[in-house]
Amino acid sequence: MAANLIGVALACVLLVLMERRGVTELRHLLLPGFCAGLTTFSAVTAQSLEPSEGGALFLAHNLIFSLLIIVIILPLARRVIPART
Repeated sequence: MAANLIGVALACVLLVLMERRGVTELRHLLLPGFCAGLTTFSAVTAQSLEPSEGGALFLAHNLIFSLLIIVIILPLARRVIPART
C-alpha cells in the first residue's frame, strides 16, 4: 500500500510541476508510465481478491487513502511550486 500512496503523491506533484512549467509532452511518459509502474495496480487487485489478506477492506483503505492524499498533496503542491513567468 505504501508504494501506491507514494505513487499517488508523486503523480500529484508531477502533474502540478508540469502544469506550472508548461511541459505537457512529458505528462504521458511520467504519469501513466512511471507513476503507474510504481503504484502497481495489479498488485492491489491481487491482494484485494485474497480474503485472508483483508480483501475488500484492503481495497477500500487503498482507495480512501489515495483520495485523501490527492486532497492534501494537490493544493499543497500548487502553493509550493511557483508558476513559470
